[in-house]
Amino acid sequence: MSEIEFPVLNVKMVDIDKVITNDYNPNKVAPPEMELLKHSIEEDGYTQPIVTYYDKESDIYIVVDGFHRYRCAKEYFNLKQIPVVTIDKDLENRMASTIRHNRARGTHQIIDMSHIVLTLTQNRME
Repeated sequence: MSEIEFPVLNVKMVDIDKVITNDYNPNKVAPPEMELLKHSIEEDGYTQPIVTYYDKESDIYIVVDGFHRYRCAKEYFNLKQIPVVTIDKDLENRMASTIRHNRARGTHQIIDMSHIVLTLTQNRME
């Protein structure tokens, strides 16, 4: 077994204008879940950094995981900087990482989870 790395220990704040999205992430979030993510960040702050790949030639960070947290930072909160960690992998392995992160969040009990999200969203609006 290989040694486990801890990129999470190397979180740094990066100018949001240096962060771009990837063009391969198939993950989509419905509006109620996006609203819940926004509310979660408002209540708890950013508890997870955006996972990125640093492209040295272009001096940019490409999102591997955390696209919706990035969107919240840019579209809702107008943040100038965001917390990122970097992984150093080629494109094929970054794509695999994106899929692994998405799948790790799971799709099991989706009906129950949708019900919870809907209830939380309705409660927030009351």
